[in-house]
Formats: sequence, C-alpha cells, structure tokens
Amino acid sequence: MSKEADRIKQDERAVAGWSVWRIARLAASLFVLMTAAYYLVVAFDNITNPVNPNASNWPFVQGVLSGDGVPADSGFQWRFIDATWFQVLSYIGIIAGETITGILLLIGGILGIRRTSACPRWGRAQKWTFAGGTTGLLVFFFGFITVGGNWFIMYLNSKWNGLEPAFQNSVMTALMMIFVTGVLIGGHLAPEHKDHQGSS
Repeated sequence: MSKEADRIKQDERAVAGWSVWRIARLAASLFVLMTAAYYLVVAFDNITNPVNPNASNWPFVQGVLSGDGVPADSGFQWRFIDATWFQVLSYIGIIAGETITGILLLIGGILGIRRTSACPRWGRAQKWTFAGGTTGLLVFFFGFITVGGNWFIMYLNSKWNGLEPAFQNSVMTALMMIFVTGVLIGGHLAPEHKDHQGSS
C-alpha cells in the first residue's frame, strides 16, 4: 500500500513539475526550431538550385537590382545596378543571412528545449533566439522590404515582386520573438519563478 502511495506521489510531483509556463517554454522553443528549419531550408534551396526562379532568389535578385519589370517612365532608372559582381555579392549576402539566422535559431531552440525546467536558464538561452530573429529581420524586413521594395522600387516591378513573401517572413520572425518575449516575461512574473528563487 505504501509503495502505491509513493508511486502516486511521484506521479503528482512529475505532473506538478510541468507547470503551464514550462509547457509554454517548450512550445516557444518548438516555434523557434520550426522557424530555424524554415530559414535553413530556404538557404539550402538557394545554394543547391540557384538558377531555378521557383526555388531560389538568384533570378529574383538579378531582376530586382537591374529594374527588370519596372516601367521605363518610373524615373528611378538611376538606382538600378546591372553589375554582375554586385548582384552576386547581394545574393551571397542573402544566403549568408538566411543560414546564420537558421543556425542561431537552431541553437536557441535546442538549448531552450533542454532548459525548460527553469525560467532563468531558459531565458539565458534565448540570446541565440533574439540574435537569430534580428538577423532574419535584417534579411527580409530591411533587405527585401526596405532596400528591395523601396530603394529598388520592387512595388512597381511587374516581374519580380517579392514583397508579400518578405512580409510573411518578417511577420513570422517577429511573432516568434514576441512569443518568446511573452513567455520569458510571464515566466519571470509567475509564482513558479518566485518559488524557485526561494528554494535556491
């Protein structure tokens, strides 16, 4: 009878150890890993199949930087760059940004899953997540939307307009960072954090 009671108590302690905030930390870390997978797959496609307009950004980068598809009377022809070396460097920069983002988020997600039991330890792992998220926003929000969309007038380009997917990627990355921030703040304010501090 005592063995059965001990087993029940052990089960209760195990369940109690998985508080709502610990589950939230796990969910946030999984979100980070899914976002990392997305960036790494996009970078992989750009590296392994660069000439396919449906699988990479190379034809897209060439079209946007050269202004191919922008009306001739737009008045922005002076901004366009036909130099191949510049287009290649821009393409490499995009791939590097996507790859770095994916790797940083991968590290943050893995460390986050391994540290879900304690909010302070989990929070320290999120420096990788925020570094990766910031890099991703530099690629898609600044690079694609600000530079490509406005400086190179992608919004007038009838052939090469990637504003919608760039916005989608920016929102996905921002939501991930907001989710992680919310879980981090909530975990610090939750009673479990106070109990952990009191028992340490």
